[in-house]
Amino acid sequence: MSPRRLSLAFLAALGLVAACGKKAAAPLRISTAPIERRTIIVQAEATGIIEPINVVEVKSRASGQIIEMPVETGSLINPGELIVQLDTRDVQNQFDQSKADLESAQASLAVAEQNKKRSDELFRSQIITAQENEQAGLTYQNALSQIVRARTNLDLAQQRLDDARVVAPVRGTVIEKPVALGQVIQSGTQAVGGGTTIIKMADLTKVRARALVNETDIGRVMQGQEATVIVDAFPDRPFRGTVEKIEPQAVVQQNVTMFPVLVSLENREGLLLPGMNGEVSIISDRRENVIAVPNEAIRSVREVAQVAGLLGLNADSVQAQLRSAMGGGFGGGAPMGMNGGARPQGGPPAGGAQARPGYADFSAQQGGRQGGQGGFQMPDVTDAQCKAVADARAAKPAVARRLDSLQTAMRSNDADRPALMGGIRAAYTELGVDAMVARACLARQQGGGARTAGPAAPTGQPTPARNGPRALQAPGAQTGGAARNGGSRAGSRSGLVFVQKADSTWEPRMVRLGVADYDYTEVLSGLEEGEQVALLSAVALQAQRQENQDRMRAMTGGASPLGGAPAGPGGGRPR
Repeated sequence: MSPRRLSLAFLAALGLVAACGKKAAAPLRISTAPIERRTIIVQAEATGIIEPINVVEVKSRASGQIIEMPVETGSLINPGELIVQLDTRDVQNQFDQSKADLESAQASLAVAEQNKKRSDELFRSQIITAQENEQAGLTYQNALSQIVRARTNLDLAQQRLDDARVVAPVRGTVIEKPVALGQVIQSGTQAVGGGTTIIKMADLTKVRARALVNETDIGRVMQGQEATVIVDAFPDRPFRGTVEKIEPQAVVQQNVTMFPVLVSLENREGLLLPGMNGEVSIISDRRENVIAVPNEAIRSVREVAQVAGLLGLNADSVQAQLRSAMGGGFGGGAPMGMNGGARPQGGPPAGGAQARPGYADFSAQQGGRQGGQGGFQMPDVTDAQCKAVADARAAKPAVARRLDSLQTAMRSNDADRPALMGGIRAAYTELGVDAMVARACLARQQGGGARTAGPAAPTGQPTPARNGPRALQAPGAQTGGAARNGGSRAGSRSGLVFVQKADSTWEPRMVRLGVADYDYTEVLSGLEEGEQVALLSAVALQAQRQENQDRMRAMTGGASPLGGAPAGPGGGRPR
């Protein structure tokens, strides 16, 4: 085919692409997921290496040449079993000499004892002088001292002879053997350098994993937490353990600060060996059978306009629905201290000397300040009072849901708190429940008793443990405030989801969220089991893909078919 025909065919193909680009873009496919009950496990993950807990270096108290060594690396030895036998010729000669000296001293003592007896009899008969008698007694005492010296030397020679035989001090496995048969070793008690290490042994029935945990996760790790270790040698078999220790000295690798965490593991089968690499997962929190929403469905209130466009909704209408659900309060406000850390719980907004209008009234309704800490002291409540609160909520479920939505919105940085507080007061009045009593009943349900707190939380709704580990942040969600008290604390946070209604339309809804793993987040209020929510991350990816395709169509759509190519420089055709 000639070059001109090839050019015409290429231009025809460009024209076909351009014609296809004029077709209407396919509508986005919105995937949904049901709200289900799940077990959410919050984990801190790190890489680790297996190491023995207690390594024993075996040395000899005697010096000499190794003539027997029955152990090898990997040998399991029990206490008292032979490790090394040294050449005993020198120490045996010393032992024999000491034994002979003792026998000689014993014979000298026997002679000195008989001479002393005869000397005493002769002195009593006044045959010898007192000086001669004293000399016989001195000879006897010298013989006794020779006996003691000879016995001591014999005992030392016996010890040196025994030290030539090195046995295992404890039960364990030989993990290192730096010496060999025929090598001359130095004594561990007499040599300047500490002597020669014969073997290194350890009890491998219990080992530990040394994991380097990132400093961003170390706040969730505490001693005694459950951990799982998966080594490369056994990828399908997890090993269970517990956090034994968190070392205080950080380790910096490639400008990343990490802390060593030691996880103890049972190794009765001997599968874990020192030096194995593995992945360590430390379980910092676990929530069983809780209502959970996929993280892909959660967005922040700030993303209302963007998400509404992806779902084909009008952003103004969506904001109006949210305002209606929250009692008319929605819009930009100062960050709430309970979630954003901008002010103390129950205190005035940070950064300003005066409280917002309506804030002081709500504070006064909740109770007096306690100790100048900006909190409220809740009253003691009885079982009858808490039952009355629960009955009032059950009698008016619509009001209870509106109250929960208002209180969830209070934890948003975009909330108009004065308007929301008025709606909360009105909801409590409609329920016929005292707000402070309701909050005290919630605190009692959580095991907190009468304590200081910030704005009221939804009564009757489960909340994460106050002293539990910190939650992972879900996409698009605002994290709650965390306080260190021997560990981190999980705080609730608000989020925005879109629920599919029976007529396949979408309802925006503010929800209160708890702890989260990498896939799901605990729902404290705002959603019910079985509802369908939109997976917004998938929609965003589809929109981005569609945008890229439209951009490519626009780039290729400038070429005209059959000779209508764009003009080259100077107005002529490209050559």
